[in-house]
Amino acid sequence: MPHDADDKRALFQRVVDDVVDQIRTGTLKAGDALPTARKMADNYGVASMTAQRALRELQHLGLTYAVVGKGTFVHPLARERAGTDGKPVPDHGGTPAMADDPDLNRRVAEFLLRQNEIAGRIVDAMLAKDLHAMNAATQELADLKAAHHSLDDDIAKYEANAGIEPATTEPPTEAAKPRRTRKPRP
Repeated sequence: MPHDADDKRALFQRVVDDVVDQIRTGTLKAGDALPTARKMADNYGVASMTAQRALRELQHLGLTYAVVGKGTFVHPLARERAGTDGKPVPDHGGTPAMADDPDLNRRVAEFLLRQNEIAGRIVDAMLAKDLHAMNAATQELADLKAAHHSLDDDIAKYEANAGIEPATTEPPTEAAKPRRTRKPRP
C-alpha cells in the first residue's frame, strides 16, 4: 500500500480504515482470519508495531477478536458494527462491543460462530429432508446452548455494570386476536 503524502491520517489508522472497508464490502467475512501483524506490516508497508496497533484498534472497536495461539478473526457482528462511511456505528442497536472485556467478547463471538455453523447444518438437513441429520444437529445446538448457559448471565452482569439497558421481549401492546377453533367432526 503506497503512502500518500497528502493523507494526514496516521499509518495505523490507514490500515484500520482499509480493514474496515474490507469488512463493509464483504471481502472480509465473519470468522475470517486476519494476517499476523508481521504479514500485515509487509502487506501495508508499515512497521510491525504499527500493524499491531491497527490490530488492537480493530479489536477495541469490536470488529475483531483474538484467540491466543490462533490469531485475530473478524467478529460475527463486524459488518453490522461498521458504518457506511467506514467508521464504526456508535449505536448499532445490537449487543455493544465489549471492548473493555475482551475475554467476554471473544466467548460471545466463538459461541455465535459455532451457533451459526450448526444452524446452517440444520437448514441443509431440512432441505435434504434428512431427519436423522436434522435431529443430530438440533441436539448439537441444544448441547452448545447448555454448555454456554453462563454466557447469558455474564452478558447481563456486563450490561448492568456498564449501565446498558437489557433488551426486553415485551409482548405487543395490541390485543391478540382470538384463535379460531375448529368445529368437531361428527
